[in-house]
Amino acid sequence: MKDVFLVNLKLPESFTKELYNLIPEQRAVVNQLLDNRVVLSYSLDMDRKNVWAYIEAVSEQEVMDILSTFPIIKYVKTTIHELAFYDTAPVGMPELILN
Repeated sequence: MKDVFLVNLKLPESFTKELYNLIPEQRAVVNQLLDNRVVLSYSLDMDRKNVWAYIEAVSEQEVMDILSTFPIIKYVKTTIHELAFYDTAPVGMPELILN
Protein backbone atom coordinates (compact mmCIF):
# COMPACT_ATOMS: atom_id res chain seq x y z
CA MET A 1 0.00 0.00 0.00
CA LYS A 2 1.29 3.43 -0.93
CA ASP A 3 1.60 6.28 1.54
CA VAL A 4 1.97 10.00 0.95
CA PHE A 5 5.17 11.81 1.90
CA LEU A 6 5.73 15.54 2.21
CA VAL A 7 9.12 16.50 0.82
CA ASN A 8 10.76 19.86 1.47
CA LEU A 9 13.49 20.83 -0.95
CA LYS A 10 15.54 23.71 0.45
CA LEU A 11 17.00 25.67 -2.43
CA PRO A 12 20.41 27.33 -2.23
CA GLU A 13 20.69 31.00 -1.27
CA SER A 14 22.05 31.90 -4.68
CA PHE A 15 21.45 30.17 -7.99
CA THR A 16 24.40 29.36 -10.18
CA LYS A 17 24.03 29.51 -13.95
CA GLU A 18 24.28 25.70 -13.99
CA LEU A 19 21.37 25.36 -11.56
CA TYR A 20 19.30 27.97 -13.40
CA ASN A 21 19.80 26.08 -16.67
CA LEU A 22 18.41 22.89 -15.07
CA ILE A 23 15.02 24.45 -14.31
CA PRO A 24 13.32 23.54 -17.63
CA GLU A 25 14.48 19.92 -17.29
CA GLN A 26 13.31 19.88 -13.66
CA ARG A 27 9.86 21.11 -14.69
CA ALA A 28 9.66 18.43 -17.40
CA VAL A 29 10.48 15.66 -14.91
CA VAL A 30 8.00 17.01 -12.36
CA ASN A 31 5.28 17.40 -14.99
CA GLN A 32 5.72 13.76 -16.03
CA LEU A 33 5.56 12.65 -12.37
CA LEU A 34 2.42 14.78 -11.90
CA ASP A 35 0.85 13.19 -14.98
CA ASN A 36 1.64 9.74 -13.55
CA ARG A 37 0.23 10.75 -10.12
CA VAL A 38 3.56 9.98 -8.42
CA VAL A 39 3.89 13.63 -7.41
CA LEU A 40 0.50 14.80 -6.16
CA SER A 41 1.41 18.48 -5.85
CA TYR A 42 4.48 20.65 -6.29
CA SER A 43 4.85 24.20 -4.92
CA LEU A 44 7.50 26.93 -4.75
CA ASP A 45 7.37 29.71 -2.18
CA MET A 46 7.50 33.37 -3.26
CA ASP A 47 11.03 33.77 -1.86
CA ARG A 48 12.18 30.88 -4.08
CA LYS A 49 13.83 29.21 -1.12
CA ASN A 50 11.59 26.16 -0.62
CA VAL A 51 9.84 23.65 -2.81
CA TRP A 52 7.21 21.35 -1.31
CA ALA A 53 6.15 18.17 -3.02
CA TYR A 54 3.61 15.57 -1.97
CA ILE A 55 4.78 12.21 -3.29
CA GLU A 56 2.91 8.91 -3.26
CA ALA A 57 5.25 5.97 -2.64
CA VAL A 58 5.56 2.63 -0.83
CA SER A 59 8.52 3.70 1.33
CA GLU A 60 10.89 6.52 2.13
CA GLN A 61 13.49 4.70 0.02
CA GLU A 62 11.16 4.88 -2.98
CA VAL A 63 10.74 8.62 -2.34
CA MET A 64 14.53 9.02 -2.35
CA ASP A 65 14.70 7.04 -5.61
CA ILE A 66 12.10 9.39 -7.13
CA LEU A 67 13.98 12.45 -5.87
CA SER A 68 17.19 11.12 -7.41
CA THR A 69 15.59 11.67 -10.85
CA PHE A 70 15.27 15.41 -10.16
CA PRO A 71 17.89 17.29 -12.18
CA ILE A 72 18.34 19.81 -9.32
CA ILE A 73 18.77 17.21 -6.58
CA LYS A 74 22.49 17.78 -6.00
CA TYR A 75 21.82 21.49 -5.33
CA VAL A 76 19.11 21.10 -2.68
CA LYS A 77 18.76 19.81 0.86
CA THR A 78 15.82 17.48 1.37
CA THR A 79 13.61 16.64 4.29
CA ILE A 80 11.08 13.82 3.98
CA HIS A 81 8.03 13.41 6.24
CA GLU A 82 5.68 10.43 6.07
CA LEU A 83 2.11 11.65 6.53
CA ALA A 84 -0.62 10.01 8.60
CA PHE A 85 -3.15 11.19 6.01
CA TYR A 86 -3.39 13.40 2.95
CA ASP A 87 -6.74 15.02 2.14
CA THR A 88 -7.47 17.29 -0.78
CA ALA A 89 -10.48 19.11 -2.12
CA PRO A 90 -12.39 17.02 -4.66
CA VAL A 91 -11.47 17.64 -8.26
CA GLY A 92 -14.16 17.18 -10.82
CA MET A 93 -15.58 18.34 -14.05
CA PRO A 94 -17.53 21.60 -13.98
CA GLU A 95 -21.27 21.18 -13.90
CA LEU A 96 -22.78 21.16 -17.36
CA ILE A 97 -25.65 23.56 -17.95
CA LEU A 98 -27.93 22.50 -20.76
CA ASN A 99 -29.80 25.48 -22.17
